[in-house]
Amino acid sequence: MGSIQVYLENGFEHDRVTVSAGGAKLEKSDVTTRYQVGLASVVELTVPDGVPLEMTIAVPDRGLTAETTVDPQVTPYLRVNATDGSLVVQPEAVPPMFA
Repeated sequence: MGSIQVYLENGFEHDRVTVSAGGAKLEKSDVTTRYQVGLASVVELTVPDGVPLEMTIAVPDRGLTAETTVDPQVTPYLRVNATDGSLVVQPEAVPPMFA
């Protein structure tokens, strides 16, 4: 099994966030950005190895949803920002650095 780490960064304020991929689903409540470091929370999903996965990130109470395809062997890190009424998702090969 592999894993995907989802970094919920800027634009979250007491939000309920759901993250799903490869049959795994997590829900996190009261997600709030700490603007000193630009990070609200980190969510880790255990997913099947070796295949690209359709991934969905949602903030249901605000009507925000983003979908992307992620290959956990190539880009196991995902940065998510709530910006201008939408979710911006950016797959990364290396984990983001925070102050």
